[in-house]
Amino acid sequence: MCLQFFSPELAQQRRINVEETFTTGIGIDVEDSREDIFFSTNYYPVFDKNNHVVSVAVFARDITEQKRSNERIQHLLTFDSLTGLPNRQRLLQDLEEHQPSGCAIFNIDNFKEINDFFGIAVGDTLLCLVSEWFKTMGFSPYRIGGDEFAILFYVTITQDNLYSRITALISALDEERFLVENETLDVHMSTGVAMGTHKLLTRADIALHRAKEQKIPLAFYKESENVEKQYHNNIAMASTIRKALAEGRIVCHYQPIVNISTGKIEKYETLVRMIDEDGTIIMPLQFLPIAKKTKLYSRITKEVIHQACHLFSNRTEEFSVNISIYDIHNPSMVEEIIATIIQTGTASRIVFEVLESEGIENYQEMTQFISKIKALGAKIAIDDFGTGYSNFEHILKLDVDYIKVDGSLIQKITDNQRNRIIVETIVDFAQKVGAKTIAEFVSDEAIYSAVKEIGVDYSQGYYTGKPAPLLN
Repeated sequence: MCLQFFSPELAQQRRINVEETFTTGIGIDVEDSREDIFFSTNYYPVFDKNNHVVSVAVFARDITEQKRSNERIQHLLTFDSLTGLPNRQRLLQDLEEHQPSGCAIFNIDNFKEINDFFGIAVGDTLLCLVSEWFKTMGFSPYRIGGDEFAILFYVTITQDNLYSRITALISALDEERFLVENETLDVHMSTGVAMGTHKLLTRADIALHRAKEQKIPLAFYKESENVEKQYHNNIAMASTIRKALAEGRIVCHYQPIVNISTGKIEKYETLVRMIDEDGTIIMPLQFLPIAKKTKLYSRITKEVIHQACHLFSNRTEEFSVNISIYDIHNPSMVEEIIATIIQTGTASRIVFEVLESEGIENYQEMTQFISKIKALGAKIAIDDFGTGYSNFEHILKLDVDYIKVDGSLIQKITDNQRNRIIVETIVDFAQKVGAKTIAEFVSDEAIYSAVKEIGVDYSQGYYTGKPAPLLN
């Protein structure tokens, strides 16, 4: 802090409103600078005994470091610390202030695999190299996410021209080789593009998702896709699920599983339902996919486990519940499951059904889960077996108790010889490894007779019983 006295004339030269200051007798604060040094300066009038202004008192405080600190903070807020590129926040500002005519989002394919295989340091270096590569190609990129970059277009351009420019850019990238720590890496990208002036970033992101789903390098946003409406529907459904959980409207129905040899119901499969506020039953295909995209899915699993175990704690039948790979990978979920089956005394009668079609990749976590629950007396079933790339090795590695033959095979078993041969093969394999088989979607007497003739152990479907609530 320093103090100086200026004459009224000199104060005026310093761009101070002397007249206003002198009239009010109140000091004013001004930010000033001299040779890259910044001051916060306060000016106060000094009066003589006749109340005439004779000078101006100036109090100056060096705020250079504060000024530069604020600039650094502002830079961190709007620029990526790794690549030095403007970030998502800066992109949003530019979209609002400059209204570009197009936006393209580039996502590096399989970047997670690069990180996992070579390490995060290599991944970071690659991101920096890709950033510089964009610049050498004449673009001003933004880094808007972990492995995502964006480019804005300001000139008026047709979709065909923009398609040609981005296709040429993608082709150039395919030919580029990035050298990182003596490793030569190829980089390929999926790209989503939107044109116009409305919701450019959102729409480019929608196009990017379509490009990745369809495994194509480039996709443009189409008004006809109406994906934004689907986003709104997804948000609404997530809210509906959340409310249903809070109000106890996630309920279980149970479908009988019949022993084909005796014709008696020996088991039930637990099937989740959501009851809407007006009493309508909402089927799982309508809400479970959205629940999986949120943190609500695990809450539904816990609710199903809780309801089923408490119900069958007072019954004698075996019962099954569906459990996803995501549940098994969640340590707290596994702890909850084990605690519940012990508390309710149902460990020896519960069967956990794992979807074969989900893809079983992490055998270590899967086998750890199976070892824990089997030590308590529980059983394992592979669901949907026979779809996609069914793997008999799953049965051997996971020590499976039941193989549930997928309904797509069972439904056509009476008129499709190929389906019958596949089911016969599954049954023969199951018998040799000591597993039991359950036929799903047994809808009529002809199908029931066919699976019985083949040697399937159990039948499940509308012919032997529809899903319904059960009493204690």
